Amino acid sequence: MSFNISKFRSTFERLGGPARANLFEVTMTSPKRSHANSFFGPREFSLFCSNVSIPGIIINEVNADYTGQMSKAFPQNITNPGPIVCTFMVDSEHHTLTFFHNWIREVANYSKRNGSFAEYGGKLPHEVGFKSNYSCDLGIRHYTTDNKAFNVYETTCVKAFPTQISPIQLSWADNDSFLTIDVSFSIEDIYFSSDKRVSPGNSSRGSGLLDILGDVAGFADTVRGVLKDGRPTSIQDAINKLNRVGDSFGSLSDNI
Repeated sequence: MSFNISKFRSTFERLGGPARANLFEVTMTSPKRSHANSFFGPREFSLFCSNVSIPGIIINEVNADYTGQMSKAFPQNITNPGPIVCTFMVDSEHHTLTFFHNWIREVANYSKRNGSFAEYGGKLPHEVGFKSNYSCDLGIRHYTTDNKAFNVYETTCVKAFPTQISPIQLSWADNDSFLTIDVSFSIEDIYFSSDKRVSPGNSSRGSGLLDILGDVAGFADTVRGVLKDGRPTSIQDAINKLNRVGDSFGSLSDNI
């Protein structure tokens, strides 16, 4: 089938057209007030963020080798989606820098400015705080180009906190450029607005897990029962005992 530019354009138009990389904002959900101030808070955080990457998803694989066969790859676990890096514009009164320096100091008190035993936020110099005191959720909203309907695809980064603030390069030659900083955030979990919500009671697993646990318990009970019967009294008694354990193990293997 040959490529048809008209069908391609009509399909794209039906889906709202190509997505634009500049239609986004980054929001803070339930920010900690310890590092926010009257000059820089969630609103400024969103306005000054000029660049961000939506985290990708990586599933790690493990190879299983079989004699006389090609290796087969199986999913093993999921890589943590962080860190995410945001670029922020810096204002001339340095409220942006103050905000992020105070925030990262809540994570780990890096300063000895007031002495080796001076506390900041209840932490001595170089002491690490508790995540519940400095983490918050970050939302990355990407907006549609379709003016007929308001739509947004949102990525929620759970329990985010800054782990690195980029060096600031100053130069007399940069007369026409604006100062920015890159802030790396560690995140604990991630979900997207397209993720379907499923209540525990409506799980597609059904009672399969409970059935497996019941089979395991039944096998254990069989083994304990055989052991309680004592030593075999005859060859036939030994065969019967082994058959009981074997049948129970076979039932367990078929259901796992």
